[in-house]
Amino acid sequence: MKKTIFIFLCFSQAVLAQHKKKTPPLLPPEKLAEYSFSKEELLNDELKGSKWYFDLKNYDQTQLSFDKDAAKPDVLYFVDDTNFRININQKHCKSLIKGTFEIIRKTEEPMTTQMGHRSFRISTPYQKCVHKFSFFLLNNLDISFEQQGKVMKMKAIEEIPPPTVRGF
Repeated sequence: MKKTIFIFLCFSQAVLAQHKKKTPPLLPPEKLAEYSFSKEELLNDELKGSKWYFDLKNYDQTQLSFDKDAAKPDVLYFVDDTNFRININQKHCKSLIKGTFEIIRKTEEPMTTQMGHRSFRISTPYQKCVHKFSFFLLNNLDISFEQQGKVMKMKAIEEIPPPTVRGF
């Protein structure tokens, strides 16, 4: 009897014990500075307050074009220099997507972005009718912005992970 109580006590201590969750260490400020962009490197200030119209029916999962034609049903609105809002007004899908953005300015020299950089971060909960479009926004996007033509195009960039060598 004593053995069974002892075994039960040991088992309950191992199974029912509360374990602390391990929290990942915070990045030091030097590392955070490596991953941030200056205001001159971003288009955020130029895009703030602007509205871009598009039709989700023209979305082909690799690219999407935006323009200033208000006749199109869907709207991408850059609320301020960090937040955006997308209103989807399709026949079978009415939705609102909110989040933050960080769009890198294109330069003449070849552009090297950090692997894993995301232009858009979505803060609204998952919505079934726009899940493919939301996934597109979360990809690494090549965004071209023409100030004169009032056209903006987004293309998904396929990221290739760095090669790994066996044994390392």
